[in-house]
Amino acid sequence: MNKDVFSYLIAHPANISLSDVKTIESITKQYPYCQLGHTLLAKGYHTHYAEELAFEKIRHASAHVASRNALRKLINGTFRNEIITTSNPKFESEYLHKLKESIEEKTTRIEEDNITEQTEMISNLDILTNSSAVEDLLIDDIAQKKQLQNSIIDSFLIKDPGLIRTTKSQLEAMGKQEDLSVRSSKLEKGIITESYAKILTMQGRKEKAIDVYEKLILKFPEKKAYFASKIQELA
Repeated sequence: MNKDVFSYLIAHPANISLSDVKTIESITKQYPYCQLGHTLLAKGYHTHYAEELAFEKIRHASAHVASRNALRKLINGTFRNEIITTSNPKFESEYLHKLKESIEEKTTRIEEDNITEQTEMISNLDILTNSSAVEDLLIDDIAQKKQLQNSIIDSFLIKDPGLIRTTKSQLEAMGKQEDLSVRSSKLEKGIITESYAKILTMQGRKEKAIDVYEKLILKFPEKKAYFASKIQELA
């Protein structure tokens, strides 16, 4: 039984059929505290069953309903189901007008948000497809990281200047050692990262990409086989 049929039987209890009684009885078992269900079941039993069976259902319904007098009138057919309705066209018109404005406002806001999001996506796509812009972003990012590292080192040395003090013998010993910074500085001229090599490959600048992979082999000898395979793919 759907809610429309149930609502109809509440408004017209005299029209309860025998099949409706069966359905209402299953509803009261599923929802034992449903007052309307017990009321309609009592009315249905009073209409279709013997007095002894009907009396048992009426007694059970009287324990659940809020008004036994209303139940008695419903069973006897003297209960008037009055539904008071008010009609205020002006109120309904104002309500519908405000509801329409609210819907239009939300729709406009959603459309504006979608346009803004699409504009940002197009702008980001233009930046990514511009090769010179990509290189500038990478260079700026590396420069900012180096500047941050230098500022951290300077701040650390200011707080503890004893770290930069050393003896003459230590300086001489350091001078005898191989200056590894010379070789690393040569490798770090320009951008030497695998990401940059991939960007060059996407741009069709294979020779420059191969050059970057060759430098990466010197910088990361443990990944020589991997970078060699990349060079072979570009050759």
